Amino acid sequence: MTPFESLISELAAATGLPLQIDARESCSLETDGAILTLQHRREFDDVVIYAPVTEPGEPLTPETLRAALSLAFNGQGTRGNFLGLVEDALLLSTSIPMEGLSAEALGGRLLAFVDAALVVRDALESAPAPPAPAAMVADQSESADFMKV
Repeated sequence: MTPFESLISELAAATGLPLQIDARESCSLETDGAILTLQHRREFDDVVIYAPVTEPGEPLTPETLRAALSLAFNGQGTRGNFLGLVEDALLLSTSIPMEGLSAEALGGRLLAFVDAALVVRDALESAPAPPAPAAMVADQSESADFMKV
């Protein structure tokens, strides 16, 4: 059993969660409405935790992307976690070195991460809606008036 497998096994035993490691050395769980994935990266000997904070497949508006950039600035709105674009979704992530990592410590980090993911998701969902198409047309016609001589 690898150290990552042992860690996940201990975490599953301590929490009662049915955690199954797949061929990519990752496992997923859902808690408090957030879907989390834990993945072991051998090249860095760490565990990456990530969660989508937007709906995969849903178009990302400029307003949502602007809110994401604002949240990501210095990690202030992400509680020190990373926010990035993967395919068509925004994901929150963090990495934890494997060295000395216990199931108890990982459990604590998971709880803090879930809380951060929910805060970020809520902030992105409350980003201003894009203007209605009719309002955009009205804005363009008004701005074009100055060009008429």
